[in-house]
Amino acid sequence: MAIVKWLPDALDDLKRLHEFIEKYSPVAASRAIDALIESTESLTEFPEIGRPWELEPDYRELLVKYGARGYVIRYRLIEDKAFIVRVWHSLENR
Repeated sequence: MAIVKWLPDALDDLKRLHEFIEKYSPVAASRAIDALIESTESLTEFPEIGRPWELEPDYRELLVKYGARGYVIRYRLIEDKAFIVRVWHSLENR
């Protein structure tokens, strides 16, 4: 069983995403962040569920469907820990 750890940049991403959505709907902002956090709980049982990142195979990407599009959560597995590195909306230019 893996332990999920959020790195500071990923927490900043959650804050940024929440602030962006909150301008339009505070309820939707909270729901989106809740969905992202809940989706990482699957990593405790299935840490390799995300697809390998093509540029760096040590990192993986978990796709989170939400609304018409969704989000991407990039994480790295080290031993029994899944480190959440970054989070962004699929329409963001990365």
